[in-house]
Amino acid sequence: MATEIAAALNCEKKSDSDTLPCGSCSCCRRIYEGNFPDVKLLQKKKDKATLGVEAVKDFREDMFLSSTESESKIYIIDDAECMTPEAQNALLKVLEEPPKSVSIILLAKECDRILTTIKSRTQYIAMSRFDDGELEKWLLSISPEARSMKVSDPARFMGIIMSADGRLGQAKNLLNKRLSEENEEERSEIIALLSAIARKGAYADIYSVTSDFPSKRAELQLTLERLMNALRDLIIIKYDPNAKTVFFPNGRDATNKCGDIPVRRLVAIYDAVNEAHGLCIRNANVSNLIASLTSKIRLAANI
Repeated sequence: MATEIAAALNCEKKSDSDTLPCGSCSCCRRIYEGNFPDVKLLQKKKDKATLGVEAVKDFREDMFLSSTESESKIYIIDDAECMTPEAQNALLKVLEEPPKSVSIILLAKECDRILTTIKSRTQYIAMSRFDDGELEKWLLSISPEARSMKVSDPARFMGIIMSADGRLGQAKNLLNKRLSEENEEERSEIIALLSAIARKGAYADIYSVTSDFPSKRAELQLTLERLMNALRDLIIIKYDPNAKTVFFPNGRDATNKCGDIPVRRLVAIYDAVNEAHGLCIRNANVSNLIASLTSKIRLAANI
């Protein structure tokens, strides 16, 4: 959506079109490709849990420079909730009085981590996610790769739909061959872990899976979120076999792949994973976190 707004503000046809962005002019194409000089993106580094004050200050200073070729300059801060309090405070003045023709867009998954002083200076737009059917329809309409995969490898295609969790951009990214293979591997690891839990596997069985979890903090955070989604599915189908699932295609698939795990065990493990996820956000040592999580999962497996 941020990219669409940036393209609409800079579209070459904005003076003679009611439907923006056009998507075909030079400005629109380069913005979509991430190759337009007056649309700037700031993201935290993959191996970092936070976005620091120096990076935000540098980004802020650029806002006061003249535009290169357009009337509108757009500054997008992704992972805005990961900005440190100092970094957020560095934005206050420029959010209150941005330079002429500058638009600032903050993207955040957890708005409760954004300072109230920041929220009071911005316009809040809540985004809703697409359901699986809408996501699949859209993906098939825009991508020959998606249409081919749905026929040649329907399981992988469905894995992309479920892992995207209602997000168009994530679904499109996962069509990349390398990313789709990594996504399929991650889903297999999560299912293998849940199967080991179902049969009360030994610590070594569980650790053989968790030790393959990503070593980079941001990637591990996503894996833990998907593991929580899988556990959530297994919990809710205990009460309603036809309930809407977010990791598995349906309740029957979840039970077939993971077995019958008692609810108390599932809840205890969910709590352990949720705690690990919080520690991951707060910069805990990844190796220690995985070792601790494995122990807690093994203990919970006795429930």
